[in-house]
Amino acid sequence: MKKLILLVFLTFGCIASDDMQFHSSTLDETKLIFWLDHKTKSAVLYGRWENFHKLKDLVSTTILTANANIQTSENFCSYDKLVFVDSNKDIISIFPIKNNSIIYNNHDFIVPEKQLSHFFNLNQKRIDRGDGLHSKAVKLNINNYSVKCL
Repeated sequence: MKKLILLVFLTFGCIASDDMQFHSSTLDETKLIFWLDHKTKSAVLYGRWENFHKLKDLVSTTILTANANIQTSENFCSYDKLVFVDSNKDIISIFPIKNNSIIYNNHDFIVPEKQLSHFFNLNQKRIDRGDGLHSKAVKLNINNYSVKCL
């Protein structure tokens, strides 16, 4: 009987951890990253340049190496979002972000200190300069994207 209970717990643990699967190749096909700012309703576009690679690597590294701290069921509409898009304009993945954490499959992953704040500051400067895309332009550049929470 004890072995059966142990087997059930081990099986459940494996099933539960499958929800969290993130592979290093998940974002390989990314051609563009849209940082959607929930306050200004605009987006900053990252593609091909140094900050694109830094942001993509930051997300991958954080999710692959950080422990998921809190399972969250919050409303993500009040968060900025990172939308990873492939060359066909299809969504690869969407990551809500807040303060110093990236959310993946309803789990918070804490980003190493000040690395995400660098991008928040960079985005604000670009939006202030007028580099932000309006939500309608974002919808035109991402297939099947809904502007519900923009």
